[in-house]
Amino acid sequence: MRELNFAESITTQLNFEQMTTEETTTEKKFDGLWIIGYGLGGGFGGARNFEVIQADNLEQAEEWAYESACGQYESYSGSNGLRSINEIMDEDDIEDEDEAEEIYKEERESWLDYSAKPYSKEYEKKVSGHHYHNPYKDITDKP
Repeated sequence: MRELNFAESITTQLNFEQMTTEETTTEKKFDGLWIIGYGLGGGFGGARNFEVIQADNLEQAEEWAYESACGQYESYSGSNGLRSINEIMDEDDIEDEDEAEEIYKEERESWLDYSAKPYSKEYEKKVSGHHYHNPYKDITDKP
């Protein structure tokens, strides 16, 4: 019986022969791409905006999604039942702007809806019916 050399042994143990080139390149092709979702909960319908971004890790992608949701909240602040800092100061009879800002941030947190998931064709299909933007189509549309 012939002894396997180290490379043959590792290849056999890990079943590298069974992995196709397509499987490994498809996974690597989308490394660093994330689909983030963001929006406001309640009557606003939750995360209804989705886009593909490039980030180093999940934490960065989630931070981007969070900031996008905050931006959406701020665009509605002062209308649709979302109070601005000035409205909080007037309605709650608060004179300290820092205190009003803390209340504003607490109220904002209760409305935010956001997520980040690694890019996949399957998830893209699921969210593409919403407000969806993919600036990386040249990468993600290649076979």
